Amino acid sequence: MADPGFMIPLNIRDYQAPFEGTAYGGNGRNICSATNQATYTQAPWWTCENIQLTSGGSVTGSAVVGTTYVIQVGVQGLTAISGATMASSVENVEAWVCYPNTVAGGASATLVVPSMQNNKFASFSDTTPTAPLVFGSNSVFDYQNAGGASFRWINLSPWTPTQEDFLEESEFGGHCCIIANAAGQASLDDPRNPNSGEVVGVAIADNSQLFTDISVCTSLYQGQRNIMIVPATAGGKIRGRQAGLAFLSGAPELDHPSTSSVSVTAINQGDQVDPVLLKALSSGPYMGLTLKPASSPPRSLRLVRHEHRSDWLGKIVHEAEELIEELLGIGHHPFGGGHKVNLKLPPRGLQPLRMTFELEAGEAPGTVHAIDIIQTDADGRRGGIRVGVVVTN
Repeated sequence: MADPGFMIPLNIRDYQAPFEGTAYGGNGRNICSATNQATYTQAPWWTCENIQLTSGGSVTGSAVVGTTYVIQVGVQGLTAISGATMASSVENVEAWVCYPNTVAGGASATLVVPSMQNNKFASFSDTTPTAPLVFGSNSVFDYQNAGGASFRWINLSPWTPTQEDFLEESEFGGHCCIIANAAGQASLDDPRNPNSGEVVGVAIADNSQLFTDISVCTSLYQGQRNIMIVPATAGGKIRGRQAGLAFLSGAPELDHPSTSSVSVTAINQGDQVDPVLLKALSSGPYMGLTLKPASSPPRSLRLVRHEHRSDWLGKIVHEAEELIEELLGIGHHPFGGGHKVNLKLPPRGLQPLRMTFELEAGEAPGTVHAIDIIQTDADGRRGGIRVGVVVTN
C-alpha cells in the first residue's frame, strides 16, 4: 500500500484519526458514514474547514459579482505507513465553485457555476522542483500551522463571479459551494526531485471528470465546503425581504426517476457557538461581533420553491413532479421541530428550493443560529448545507 503523503482534512479530528487499523471502524476512511461522523469527525462531510474563499488576503463567506477572489486549499502532511516523516510534493490542486446544493455524495458538472463551465475552474499546477512540499506529521500542533513544515495553504488561480453564478440572481452576489481536489507524490526519495515519490490522488483536467473522479466521502485528497453564513436583522429581514438561502436539491446525474427528502432544522448549540460555524466566523466581516449561540430556535423555519429567472438555470433544472410538505414536530426534532419536503424527481431531477426563516425581534447582535439543511436519498445517502444565521443589528 502506498504512503498517503498528505490530505485535505475535513477538520482536526479527521486529521488525527489514523487511516489503518481500528480507526473508522477498521473499514477505512468514510467521512459520509453517520457512524464515523458521530465517532470521529463530529461534523458533516460537507463542512471542510480547509477550503476557503479569500479576497485581498481576507477570508470571506460569500462572493460579490465582479470582485476577484482566490480559493485557498489547505493541505496537511501525513506520516508514511512506516511512521517516517518524509516529504511529499503537492503538484496539482483544482477547485470548482458550485451552486449551493444538498446533492448527496459525489459531484456533478451540472452544479458548477456558469463562470467555471468549459473547464474554467480554479487551479494550481507545479511539477518542477519548486513544487510545494509538506512533511509527514501526526502531531495535533502541526494541524493548520501555516508556519510549520507539515501544512500549506495552496493559492489557486483567481475567480471573478458573474451575476448568473448566484441562485438569487442578485447584483450583490451571494453564497457558493466549493469542491477541491489535490494530487502529487508521496514519500519523495529526494525532496529536490518532486517526481521521486509515489503518485497519490488524481489531477482533474475536465469538468466531466467530477462525476467519475470525485469521492469526497473516501478520498484523502478531496473536500467540499458547504457552509453558508446568512446575515439578518433581528426579526429576520434583510434588504427589505424575509431572509433566507436559495439552493438546489436532487440527483442531476441519475438517468431514471428518483425520490429524495429535504429537511431544515435548527441545531441546539448549548452554551457555545457550533464549532463549524465558529471557525467560519473567526475571520471576515463578523470578527467585530461578540458571538453567542441562540438560546431558542427561529420563530419560523421552512422550505419553499425558489422561483428563478436565470437562463442558465433554465437549462439545468428539472423540477420535481411532486413536492409534498411535512411539518417536523418536537417529537421528531426537540429543538423547535422543523420542516421537510418530499421530492418525486424526474430523470436528472434538480429542484430549486429556498430556506426562509423568521427570528425573534429582540435578539441581540452577534446571536448565531445554527441550521442544518439535509437531503436524504432513497438509498440513505445524504448531502447538505450547514447554515449560520447571524444577527447583525
